[in-house]
Amino acid sequence: MKNLRYFMALFIVALFLQSCKKEETNTNQNPSNTNTPTTPEGLVKIGETYILGAKTKAHIYATKAPFVGYNTFYAAMYDSVDGTQITDGHFNLSAEMDMGMMKHNCPVEPNEDINPTTNLFSTSLVLIMPGTMGWTLNIDFHNHKNDLEGIGSLPIQVAEASPKRMVSTLLPLDDSAKVFVSFVLPTKAKVGLNDAEFTIHEMASNTSFPAITDYTIEMIPTMPSMGHGSPNNVNPVHTSNGHYTGKLNFTMSGLWEIQLKLYKNGVLLTDKLVFEITI
Repeated sequence: MKNLRYFMALFIVALFLQSCKKEETNTNQNPSNTNTPTTPEGLVKIGETYILGAKTKAHIYATKAPFVGYNTFYAAMYDSVDGTQITDGHFNLSAEMDMGMMKHNCPVEPNEDINPTTNLFSTSLVLIMPGTMGWTLNIDFHNHKNDLEGIGSLPIQVAEASPKRMVSTLLPLDDSAKVFVSFVLPTKAKVGLNDAEFTIHEMASNTSFPAITDYTIEMIPTMPSMGHGSPNNVNPVHTSNGHYTGKLNFTMSGLWEIQLKLYKNGVLLTDKLVFEITI
């Protein structure tokens, strides 16, 4: 009887130790302070990188993979120690292309404050050439949670958009300025009246791409297969930061060509800029 009680006690102790071991294993596999970031709805993940010096990890998203033209990038920032999301800080993003013999940047817009609804930082820039290598996103972040600041980098691949979403041209009549014109696509183009938005930037140097704010744009949409245009279009005018907005009227579905004529002080600079869009 005494032996039976002894073996029963050993059995209970063994069960207790096994239960503790399983609990410890499960806790290690699923720590309560670990957050697994999910890709926000409507976006694709471009990549992630540590912001060295700020104890921060950046997750970078966009509406589609990077392409030549006007891109908006979104960033979710996380504490690299406990995994919690950081919503208070200063965020800056830029891009650089390393071509070996030379480097250059691209047009970049002022970085946006965090969106209180999505908790994402964002900025928009114009990627001016394709490249499977060479392009890098550079991220500066001041983490207000710990008052630390650092820099991170993320290599990206940039594809040529089809049809083209950015056209570059040299304008001898404007002091031989090299100009980049981007077509910012409507959210969902449709038959009828659509918002039309373009950006225009000049290459002042390899590191400086100021917005052009004093051009006049004439916009001419045509449908090549039918040989006609459309009425009631509104030529884009400058709003801010090199953005020109107007209205495009598509009278039927199919392939449309959008010709742009650029003027400065009433002088025609070029009429060779053409974009395509399928409705």
